[in-house]
Amino acid sequence: MAETLHQIAVFLIPTWPLLAACLLALMPEAQAGRSARLFALSGLLLTVLLDPFLAGQDLLSRWTCLLAGSVPFLSWQEHEKRLALCLNFMASFAIMLALSVHTLLPVTCLTACAALILALRETLVTTRARQAWESMRLRLAGVVLALLGTSLTTLIPDPAILRLGDLFLSVGLCLMAGLGLPVTTREQSGINERGTTLLDMLLCLSVVALMLRLPERETTHMVLVLAGLAGLWLCIMTRQDGPRPLVALSIIAATLPNGVLPALLLLSSGLVLAAHPAIDRSMRCWILSGLPPWPGFAACCAIVSGLFDTGAIPALLCLLALGLLASRARLGITIPATWQDRAILGSLFVLGLASPFLLMLPVSFWSLHWRAP
Repeated sequence: MAETLHQIAVFLIPTWPLLAACLLALMPEAQAGRSARLFALSGLLLTVLLDPFLAGQDLLSRWTCLLAGSVPFLSWQEHEKRLALCLNFMASFAIMLALSVHTLLPVTCLTACAALILALRETLVTTRARQAWESMRLRLAGVVLALLGTSLTTLIPDPAILRLGDLFLSVGLCLMAGLGLPVTTREQSGINERGTTLLDMLLCLSVVALMLRLPERETTHMVLVLAGLAGLWLCIMTRQDGPRPLVALSIIAATLPNGVLPALLLLSSGLVLAAHPAIDRSMRCWILSGLPPWPGFAACCAIVSGLFDTGAIPALLCLLALGLLASRARLGITIPATWQDRAILGSLFVLGLASPFLLMLPVSFWSLHWRAP
């Protein structure tokens, strides 16, 4: 019985978004919206029920699969075009499949496919199609660098080529995660496109999960620490209140020996911010700066502590950045009006209360089952 459930989970968890996208493509346009919501909710419940039966997967894969499986449901909007709904499911399929694979090159290729789907999703709004492609050029350049670096690290055993491959792969993944991108036109104009923002966060989820599995080599560590700190300070100087600062912090966490839990806490917070674009600005700053009782508090404490083990300057820079983010937060908190948004924030609040106890678990509980060679 357990083996049967394992086989069902291995097949259905990554592939149900693909099945939903195919069914939506066959339906009339008028029925696509209601059907997409039903498919997304059913798939999310299926992922929650079958995730414990995924044998051979570590906690990083299980947690990230749950987050990726929630994206089609969180990104659903009434009266959305059928193509946009199908792209939401296709992106989730690519990322969930990438999170289940244990080989570096297929994971990078699937993540690159998700980046292309995100580019197509952004161009659906014709009024900003040109701006969307301009913002995606840097990310698509990261796709090329990541694929080149993966090829060099897996196909050529020479040490010099290996260091070059690590450099290309690390830089490419940072670009795919959106580090260095300016404030988008959507953010400048105040337009809240929940679907596109969630797909952007979905791509970052896969990229950071792959960073956590990279081998602990000097080139990879140096590039990720510098890129994470630079991306964090760029977000502060441009006063971004989206999930991008949390992505920068999770990249820094990926360089630490015990960075799996901090990265998962930050990515979960970023997904909530992307799913709830109308959240009060003061509360957003409260979540971004890692103030209690949100999950970022425990995650940022672990990151700063880990950075002090490698050097005082990176830890002080990270601590100063968090202090600047915290200075924008206010005590006033606005409770969301809809039940869905209240449930999302309530789940994040409960996770924040549980995060200190999660940090007390043994290191073996968060160990990775596989790492890239």
